Amino acid sequence: MSLLDSGSLSVHRLLRRPTRIELFRVLDAGVHAGVVRETIRARDVGVYVHVPYCRSTCMFCPYFRKVLRDWGELNMYLNALLKEAEFYGKLLEDLNLEVVEVHVGGGTPSLVPPHFYKRFVEKLSEFFNVRCGVGVEANPEDFKNLKVVEDFYASGVDEVSVGVQSFDEKVLKSVGRRHKPEDCVAAVENSVRAGFKWVNVDLMFLTPTIKDYVELGLEEKVGAFRRDLGKSIELGAHQVTYYATIIPKNSPGHRLAELGKLIQEVDAVDRFVEEALEFAEGSKLYLTRVYSISRKPYEYATVNLEMVGPLIGLGAGAWSNTGYYQYINVHDVANYIKLLYNGMTPAIYARRLGEGSMVWRLLFDQLSTGVVREAVFESMGLRTPFRVRALLKLMELSGLVEKVAGGYKLTKRGVLEVYKSVINYVADVPVKTTGTLSKQADVSELPLKIAI
Repeated sequence: MSLLDSGSLSVHRLLRRPTRIELFRVLDAGVHAGVVRETIRARDVGVYVHVPYCRSTCMFCPYFRKVLRDWGELNMYLNALLKEAEFYGKLLEDLNLEVVEVHVGGGTPSLVPPHFYKRFVEKLSEFFNVRCGVGVEANPEDFKNLKVVEDFYASGVDEVSVGVQSFDEKVLKSVGRRHKPEDCVAAVENSVRAGFKWVNVDLMFLTPTIKDYVELGLEEKVGAFRRDLGKSIELGAHQVTYYATIIPKNSPGHRLAELGKLIQEVDAVDRFVEEALEFAEGSKLYLTRVYSISRKPYEYATVNLEMVGPLIGLGAGAWSNTGYYQYINVHDVANYIKLLYNGMTPAIYARRLGEGSMVWRLLFDQLSTGVVREAVFESMGLRTPFRVRALLKLMELSGLVEKVAGGYKLTKRGVLEVYKSVINYVADVPVKTTGTLSKQADVSELPLKIAI
């Protein structure tokens, strides 16, 4: 059974809010631009850049991606990114916005020549006050050479998230990763040595056993995860982020699930999260998110601003949220390049977000940090509705949160339940949306509305 298809990960009934969204076709670029401009919620904005290219397709990757076969195409794509940055820059430059974070995800952003990131920040700086460096996701294979890592640092990249997944060879094999444990060690060591302000290590747990290929028992998986946590901190990483393996229908590995060749102990999620919590407590680390622990109360967070905005997403497959307007770019590289080279917007679907939606998204975002404070709602000009206050009270009575000064804090049981709600949300919304939009190659034939 795959995690995505499992019903056994439903969270406690108080957190079980089915997420269903309707997205509407962007038909008028001028109207779209006007809505983006009028709905920017705050002066501090984040920028997310999607680089979909990879050297190969990972077995269970849930994101929009494609195998890089032509470096000329990559160059055209990077130029298209600059064009999109310029489009939104000119649209918003007189609003005096400040860019407070720039993160690049994928795909494999470390495939991109480092000097591009310096060029990209220079382009942003033509229109915005950029108050940050760039955070980039890196494949261990790309960062095993110290000179390459230093080139990224010299180009304005000051944060990096290394996609280790595991330091265990059998775990890496089970998720179809090409890199080796020694690559992971070298990549983390090089990132720390190069002087990045913040180094995150991504770990994957609940990896499947694949019959007749790689055999891993549950206790072996838990032990490997425990060692991975320790190894990450031992090597000097500032943060560790840990994800349960999702097996989406649009991934190459889903066929193995259909054939009954996968074993994934979906009921054991709590075991792994409890390991992380115990490790954090024993190592005196901060719980920055229910899925992330850090040496300091700071986090590498690729798209957290997508929940509440404002976040400007650039690139094929990118999501954006101005605060009250969510829009999604075309999930096709050739069409993305074509649209921008022809002076058109790559945004293809969008929806308005009302105040009620903002309240629930803000609540969900705060729950993922472990603490909910009414002052955060007030700082955004939002009143905490009775339904939210009632939900938090019921969660307190159920032992999921405890009252603290100014709000509520998740208990250990609450962390476990919210972790599962996060995984369910990712599987139900962005992963399913990516699967749906990736099938729509011809933009002229896209339906006027899609429901996820």
